[in-house]
Amino acid sequence: MTTDHPAARTQDRTPDTDTGTGTGTGTGTGTGTDAADPRRWRLLVFVALAQFMVLLDTTVVNLALPAVQSDLGAGPTAIEWVLTSYILCFGGLMLLGGRTADRWGRRRTFLLGALLFTAASLLCGLSRDAGLLIAARALQGCGAAFLSPAAMSLVTTTFPRGRERTTALAVWAALAGLGGTLGVIAGGLITDSLSWRWIFYINLPFGAVAVAGVLLLSRGRPDTAVRGSRPDLAGAVTVTAGLAALVYAIVNIQDHGAASPPYVLAPAAAALALLAAFLLIERRAADPLLPLQLFATRSLATAGLGRVLTSAVQASVLFLCSYYLQRTLGYSTLASGFAFLPLGIVAILVTAPATRVMHRAGPRPVYLAGAAGSLLGLLLLTQAPAHGSYLLHLLPALLILGASMQCCGIPVNVHGVSDIPHHQQGIASGVLVAAFQVGASLGVATVATSALTRTTSELTAHTTPALAWLDGLHLGFWIAAGIGVLNLLTACFGLPRHPATRTA
Repeated sequence: MTTDHPAARTQDRTPDTDTGTGTGTGTGTGTGTDAADPRRWRLLVFVALAQFMVLLDTTVVNLALPAVQSDLGAGPTAIEWVLTSYILCFGGLMLLGGRTADRWGRRRTFLLGALLFTAASLLCGLSRDAGLLIAARALQGCGAAFLSPAAMSLVTTTFPRGRERTTALAVWAALAGLGGTLGVIAGGLITDSLSWRWIFYINLPFGAVAVAGVLLLSRGRPDTAVRGSRPDLAGAVTVTAGLAALVYAIVNIQDHGAASPPYVLAPAAAALALLAAFLLIERRAADPLLPLQLFATRSLATAGLGRVLTSAVQASVLFLCSYYLQRTLGYSTLASGFAFLPLGIVAILVTAPATRVMHRAGPRPVYLAGAAGSLLGLLLLTQAPAHGSYLLHLLPALLILGASMQCCGIPVNVHGVSDIPHHQQGIASGVLVAAFQVGASLGVATVATSALTRTTSELTAHTTPALAWLDGLHLGFWIAAGIGVLNLLTACFGLPRHPATRTA
């Protein structure tokens, strides 16, 4: 188990009375009264609902972009920033959101993030020009950056370590994953039947119910806050700017190429410089934003890497399969969205059996099965033909991948926070959520750039468009399979074999 900076240890002698699993210097083992409090399961529903809302909004916008562009008269660059502004603020402020949850209180940080996200959603729906929509999307990203790590740390600190926490995180992962999958479908369905503005208005009831539920169920329960320390403002500024620059460079690879000086190379260099400065600041800070000793904890280091690789595979599959459905099989945008529905359904169905296996044997065998299954699904996709059938050539791979991605996601979430002290659960959750965002951005940027470059090369050589796209997509699937191999190696060698680690 890791220890914090000596100055931080002094502060953590304050009794920990958050949503209740122990003392401030403990590991959240669940010795508090929450172990017998039936409200904790209802609290999980409302917290997971908020995370569902955030992930729904991550994907729901994609299919609505053509309608947004037409209605607002926006150019291609402005429309790109409707997506990019959200990603930049979400990824860039993630660590600050996690540390704020530890310092200011998890419930208060969650409510701040949920209210900001909901209000920003209303602004998005009311936007009359692209500039206001981009600004509102940035505010949404800020709200998500505070909501997500606070929500996850509420789960990990409310439920005692062991069977209950494993089950709670499995339910959390299932509902959150469903949000991302349904977003693809909802974006096309809502835009076609109502208006693109309703993809933002739909967040209002979700946000209101989540806020009301958390306020009601946490009434009378004091919120934890680490007090008496000076905020690490220098660390917050450098890491936020560094992560934002990194995400900016990644999202621009697809459109401008990896060698573009203004859009990729310069922001990437700035990101490296800022993140290096952040590490120096954190080594010297009396109470750092990100205690570097956390990464000496094998569980968090392994889980962070697993989150990066798993999300890279998942995002790559969604991107490449979308193009295969539309460019090769000729599906409409809405039909393509519905084609992904089985992936989300099977992820829900596999949650309960995967959780039972984890209770008996620990996270390692579930992660191994998930990593091996995802590699199998990707290898099937590398063989997808030009005149393929959805039922024969795509659905089997999507079913395997839906189950496999869930079997990868649940174990790393549980294992990642298993050895983290109670008073650092917020920042640990922030690290895991940030790892997911960075992995998804890296995965899409890598496979998209490679696939589109190969497609362009084939088109230049006068290959028919359908075959050129298929050749590029096959390359993308092979690269995703390479990432899948790294994920399998992480599962083999990163998680301990000893049965004592079977629960978190």
